[in-house]
Amino acid sequence: MAEPEGRRIPVVALTEACVHLLQQAGVPAGQAALIADVCVQADLRGVESHGVLRLPAYIHQVTHGLLAADTRVDVVRDHRATALLDGNGGFGQVAAAEGMRHAIHKAREHGLGAVGVRNASHFGMAAYYAMMALPHDAIGIVISNAAPSMAPWGGIDAILGSNPLCVAIPTGTDMPIVLDMATSVVARGKIRLAAEKGEKIPATWALDDAGRPTEDAAAALKGTLLPVGGPKGYGLSLVNDVLAGVLTGAPFGPSIPSVHDLTRPSAVGFYLQAIDIQAYLPLDSFFARIQQLIAEIRGSRRAEGVSRIYLPGEPELERARDRLANGIPVPPPVLQSLRDLAARLGITLPL
Repeated sequence: MAEPEGRRIPVVALTEACVHLLQQAGVPAGQAALIADVCVQADLRGVESHGVLRLPAYIHQVTHGLLAADTRVDVVRDHRATALLDGNGGFGQVAAAEGMRHAIHKAREHGLGAVGVRNASHFGMAAYYAMMALPHDAIGIVISNAAPSMAPWGGIDAILGSNPLCVAIPTGTDMPIVLDMATSVVARGKIRLAAEKGEKIPATWALDDAGRPTEDAAAALKGTLLPVGGPKGYGLSLVNDVLAGVLTGAPFGPSIPSVHDLTRPSAVGFYLQAIDIQAYLPLDSFFARIQQLIAEIRGSRRAEGVSRIYLPGEPELERARDRLANGIPVPPPVLQSLRDLAARLGITLPL
């Protein structure tokens, strides 16, 4: 896969720049480090739509009183293997990380931890939080809802979000299985990037505002995303909205404000789960079984022209290793937006 054009910035330098910007906007040091790490890790894995390009919008929300600079996470309910947290209008990254920490702790005690989070903003890349479970020999599951961008199957009005789902599974090797997907064919961020670049999109990605397939990214942004797998993707998006929104007391369906609407606070809900593998099988047994499955997948017959069968998350991990060694390619418009943001905040970035 060809790398996007842009100057390669070392990971440490890009992270430090993001931390500096967030702190200048009033975000406490520890929270700034976490938020910056989530953004940079997204760019490392090639999920640029959830990376550092989001930072100017986050800081705009903070400076305009739409997002709490200091995120306070409260426990609303705590019952054995479950909990409900409230992000109090703060950063989704901080609230989601706290939610997964709670889920992991409960999984250690009960074999399973399931935590809901409400009243927090967009949390970036879902894989970040699901992968927090991996060092604890646990399976991580993360669901979020999102602002309406998808019509129910057969409709043309946006009612549901692309409502992502991520599952991270340890394998006993340095190559975990990480399924990180939107319930739409593509995330809305990819269409937004195409619109900014003036590029066409496949007609299978979205509908225009009249419900017709379109290759025009700008028209797609006025219309709706298409669900992955047709009615199955619509059903999955609906279930995700129930778990992340209806169940947690967060906004759901068309009541969710868009993260791109910089005139009002953004609020979504999360559902985070950790499964302690040893509550089911001894670790060595689980890892032997999962590695057998992986070997059978890799050893299966390949279609013509296919040289390799990848596991979910494997291309992202390979991309992350390359970018960790050689720097993250940051497109000129994104780099300029960070410099403009720094100028507005009265600082200079060491990029």
